[in-house]
Amino acid sequence: MRKAGSSRTSLAAVDGSTRAVGRKVGRKPAFTEEDVIDAALAEGVDRFTLAAVAARIGVVTPAIYRVFRSRDDVVRACLTTLAGTFRLPEPTADWRAVLRLWADESWRLCEEYPGLPRAVYAYPLAVTVIENVVAGYTAVLIDQGWTAGQAAFALDFIGDTVFASHLGIQEMRSTDADGARALDRVRDAAADDAILRPTDSWIGRGVIDTKVDFIITGLEHHRPSL
Repeated sequence: MRKAGSSRTSLAAVDGSTRAVGRKVGRKPAFTEEDVIDAALAEGVDRFTLAAVAARIGVVTPAIYRVFRSRDDVVRACLTTLAGTFRLPEPTADWRAVLRLWADESWRLCEEYPGLPRAVYAYPLAVTVIENVVAGYTAVLIDQGWTAGQAAFALDFIGDTVFASHLGIQEMRSTDADGARALDRVRDAAADDAILRPTDSWIGRGVIDTKVDFIITGLEHHRPSL
């Protein structure tokens, strides 16, 4: 494959002189940071390669470095973009509704971008890109008598519960070469009287909602601080 910006030339005699002839160098393909982000998200925020992103937008891999210094910078930009879609609570919302909205939005992003939980846990700076979102939720909780530390604990606990649970859900939803779900393989291998016998609830939101409700009920009686 010819690299962008190169040309194949030869020498030809023209009126007794020599000059370089060949294909003219075309304009460099135009693309934006948003194009790179969209391509990375389409590839999978947890598994994209810069080569795959470049191919998706029709450029050579080194061209990506014109707008991003590294793959980590692309990851950060992707996470920042997704954080920007996070809905914030109404200023007068009850604290229970605030925490449930946090769980709802966390679940939505995990569903829309299945590799997101894995990318978040693999990128230590992920927490910094949601600071504005966390601040928005914390402000509403503080108005209802919570401390910043208590809000941080609750948001972290619920966020971790949704993201970590979704990692397991994605694995259970995955299929092998024969099209069999991991859930079905586990169910077939489990004993009939197994306590943790898999059901379809393992690949849906029901279990997560039960966990979130349990956390909220606990927070009605005790609010640890982070």
